[in-house]
Amino acid sequence: MNHRFLPVATAISVLIMGAVPSLGLQSVASASSRSSADASAKAVIAKVLKDLAQSDQAFGSSTFAGMYVTMSSLSQGDKTLTKYKNLSLSGTGANYTISVKSVGGTTFVVHGKVQKLRLTCSPAGADCSGGTWAGPKSLALAKVPVVTTTQKAQVRQVLTASVRHYAQVLALGQQAVGTVQYANANLGLQAMSNPNSAAAKFRDFRTKWNPGDDLSFIAAFKKADKNFTWSNEPPAITTWRNDMSNVSSDLGNWAYVAAEWQIRSKTTAQLSAALAAFRADEAKATIAVNLVIAGK
Repeated sequence: MNHRFLPVATAISVLIMGAVPSLGLQSVASASSRSSADASAKAVIAKVLKDLAQSDQAFGSSTFAGMYVTMSSLSQGDKTLTKYKNLSLSGTGANYTISVKSVGGTTFVVHGKVQKLRLTCSPAGADCSGGTWAGPKSLALAKVPVVTTTQKAQVRQVLTASVRHYAQVLALGQQAVGTVQYANANLGLQAMSNPNSAAAKFRDFRTKWNPGDDLSFIAAFKKADKNFTWSNEPPAITTWRNDMSNVSSDLGNWAYVAAEWQIRSKTTAQLSAALAAFRADEAKATIAVNLVIAGK
């Protein structure tokens, strides 16, 4: 997901330069053409306001608290904004400013505070009377789509199945490694010639399941995430992904420690610690699934 609001403490103002026929700096000969140019400038502002409203919804908040916006971040989701010359956007926290200078020379500005908008312009003209211009007085936030019961069920199934997959691979590894330890690495290698030995079984397990490189949780995350939009995606799904990244790493580490334990290069205590790390992150991921379904 591309977030268009980025949390920082300082204000940033970014000017997007580009080619657009209707927003140049050349003079306008007639009042009608000047009015048309001003209308084009206002249309650009309306477009930015629409994108801004949708971006706010990406965070499920209408307060803008602790966030800032720039043309750079906003245009990541709407590439068409980069073509407008003389367009700028800056903002810190709940306050933001949008400005466009039309081909007629009039600069139209929106001063926003959360959803409330104050419109100013200069110099005075047909579309700029008394330093103000006619336009929206508030930011119209789009409604956040509701995640259906069916979608939640699918998300739960996908995420839970992924957690279960890693637990099942671990269980297969435990079964394969068994309780047999060899005196040293050489004896372990010799034992592999016997397909029924613990050494051979654990080797075959690692070859088949490749526990050190199991990143299947990423595909599960993407599949589950398709049930959300950037406006209603719960933060917990990112937490789940991070937890599962740890689970994946834990599984690989357990397999490595188990192989070393089998030839007495690692202790039983170290093997138990590797298992405990896996179980702890597995539990966190399971909790995260419930938080995702709760929309948190």
